[in-house]
Amino acid sequence: MSLLTPDQRAIFDETVRLRALDVLNGGEEGLTASAAGTGPGAPHQKPGSRVKKGDGAARIKTAVADSANPCYALDVNDPNYDSAEEPYKLKATSAFPRTDVIVAYKGAVAAMVEEYFSSADVHETARTLDDMEQPLYQHYFVKRLVTMSMDRGNREKEAAAVLLSALYPTHVAPAQIQRGFERLLESVDDLALDVPSAAVDLAMFIARATVDDILPRSFLGTLEGLLPGLKEGGRRAGETIDLAHGHLADRHGVERILRAWGDSTKSPLDAAKSAMQELLAEYLNSGDVAEARRCLRALNARYFHHEFVKRTLVLCIEAAVGAETAPRLLGLLKVLSDSGEVTASQMTIGFGRMATVVEDLRLDVPAAEERMAGLRLMAAEEGIHRGPRGGEDAGNSSD
Repeated sequence: MSLLTPDQRAIFDETVRLRALDVLNGGEEGLTASAAGTGPGAPHQKPGSRVKKGDGAARIKTAVADSANPCYALDVNDPNYDSAEEPYKLKATSAFPRTDVIVAYKGAVAAMVEEYFSSADVHETARTLDDMEQPLYQHYFVKRLVTMSMDRGNREKEAAAVLLSALYPTHVAPAQIQRGFERLLESVDDLALDVPSAAVDLAMFIARATVDDILPRSFLGTLEGLLPGLKEGGRRAGETIDLAHGHLADRHGVERILRAWGDSTKSPLDAAKSAMQELLAEYLNSGDVAEARRCLRALNARYFHHEFVKRTLVLCIEAAVGAETAPRLLGLLKVLSDSGEVTASQMTIGFGRMATVVEDLRLDVPAAEERMAGLRLMAAEEGIHRGPRGGEDAGNSSD
């Protein structure tokens, strides 16, 4: 059984065929170059392997004494010794203390976060972080970013969440993100001395990072394993974990988490939402698959593609029966899924969010649930998305 009529099936197949022609003609090489690190099986850039360096960039270097390869002055008794080749006096120097490197790094990070909160310039912050060339210390950055936002307003908290999502995983490795949140949980009691709402704020940050797909859901179990080693049995840390569990388990949890820090019109993500809606409207008007893909990539919001998926499905449900809207949009999702431009995890979140959205759509579209069931069936048939447990989506899944 298929959702599409024969005419709609022809439109869907034509949309997918346009991408195949693009590949055959070599037109996709430049289009997908910047998405090479996000497609299935594509290698991720290793932290610390960046080659971009600016002349004026502030770098923090560590001078390490290499005991395995010592350097000696020439021996005057060596037959090859030539005093003319030794015009300099060699002096023994000690390695730069690592503690000083960490202190310098923390200071640089604090200044960088202050600048980000003032400018909201994600790209410049990412460049500055790369230029520091200290991938093994980036958990300090994660911790400092979150803690500095806690004693500020909702705008800074939202900006911090957006920055973490934008930096993951190209600029900050998943292991550093997770380690940063572990350090935050371990210090939540101390943070609460200055910020009484530290446990509440940290719980929301953990939930938000999970929804934004930069922390796995299983990470909450990892955090629970830290509790026995914390002072007072990790009472406040346990409270944080319980609150995070509650946010994610709530029936309308995803929507509430995404709106936790105020009116969405004041959120940095609002521009991305508006651009996505305009992109979809333009695509339905022109049918230009390549242009739609370019526009989506230009948003540089890979972490927010679940919103694009959700809006696409909403338009499919709201479309008139027999119209070209659903097959054209499903064809676009098929192309984006096959190319890896929208990852399987973002597709899962987008479909999962529809579980709560459909309830509101029923007011205007009484058959919304039936249409959504048809869309899930179509997505499974075409390999666009396969939800857990035989094609059904978990309401708020982010795995």
